[in-house]
Amino acid sequence: MDAETFSRWFLAIFFVAVALFYTVSISLKTRRAGVSPVTFGCFPARHWLIHTTFRVFRAAILLVCLMRVPYPAVDRYLVPIQALWTPAILLAGNAIMLASFAALIWLHQAMGSDWRSGIPQADVRPLLTTGAYALSRNPMFLLIQAAQFGFFLSLPSVFTLVCLLVGMVAIHAQARLEERHLEAHHGEAYARYREKTPRWLIGRRRR
Repeated sequence: MDAETFSRWFLAIFFVAVALFYTVSISLKTRRAGVSPVTFGCFPARHWLIHTTFRVFRAAILLVCLMRVPYPAVDRYLVPIQALWTPAILLAGNAIMLASFAALIWLHQAMGSDWRSGIPQADVRPLLTTGAYALSRNPMFLLIQAAQFGFFLSLPSVFTLVCLLVGMVAIHAQARLEERHLEAHHGEAYARYREKTPRWLIGRRRR
């Protein structure tokens, strides 16, 4: 099996696995807590717009990756970037996606009942400042961006470039919304945490 075929199958299986993981995880957390850990926000708020954008792009990406397996000709409609279409780059992208997803699963499990998606009206959870959150204020979003970059390398095209750019804009906007929410609920404790912990990377503190 050549790298292109491997990557084609990898992407299809990867996104099915991601969908199954979150579907099962959210269902279990909802059953245990009696309330969904996912909050979509209300139309036409920015929170709602960001979540809706992610859902639309996730559905489109899953559909495209599944269709590419039986119908390889789909690739030409994605407008491939041929200069990046090499075995080394495709496989590097696969590796980045796999490593990012493995880290996301670990972080997801480490957070336990504190994990949630979106911004709830009330936030009674403790402020997370240890583990991965001691290195970055948004480790989950950081890993998602890494996976998005890996997806672009795994399928270098105008389609995945658009997905990458839209995804990064949406994540940065969501991070700012969530940080304002945390500051409103945790006050001085969050201000101290923000002062010593970077938004994204170690050594780069940003407000």
